[in-house]
Amino acid sequence: MTDLTVRVATPDDVPVWCALRYDGICRYPGAFIVTPDEAVAIPVEVDARRLAGGGKFLAFEGADAVGLAALNPNGISRARHRAEIGPFYVVDQARGRGVADALMEAMCASAVARGIWQLELYVNIDNPRAIAFYARHGFVEMGRVPNAILGAAGPETDALMIRTMSQT
Repeated sequence: MTDLTVRVATPDDVPVWCALRYDGICRYPGAFIVTPDEAVAIPVEVDARRLAGGGKFLAFEGADAVGLAALNPNGISRARHRAEIGPFYVVDQARGRGVADALMEAMCASAVARGIWQLELYVNIDNPRAIAFYARHGFVEMGRVPNAILGAAGPETDALMIRTMSQT
């Protein structure tokens, strides 16, 4: 493996973030809520604002961007202990080399530092590789959402997965 680094994304990273997200959406449309057309229609300022808020991570092998992940804290005061994960994507050529693990570790450390102890995500039930990855990182399926999105082949079902971390 080349030199792997994970760092917090900043507004200066908007082009890299957008390119990775677009690549993921095009390759794995069932793993993302937005379509390619919707992704390119997001104004640069919106993505810059999201990245400025923290909790967004980029992974690099050397100088090459190979993954992204987002921790999206709940903005309601009584639910500030919760955050949703997504998007989460690693390029094909970097899979199996610890990139996803490093991104998950960075997000979990960020969550703990922010006082977040419950992580939540939705994953298409037809994505066993992602489900196994999340389970390996302590996520447990808590239920299913039928008709979560309307995909190219019709309605798709998502699994709601939750990880409860130490509150200390």
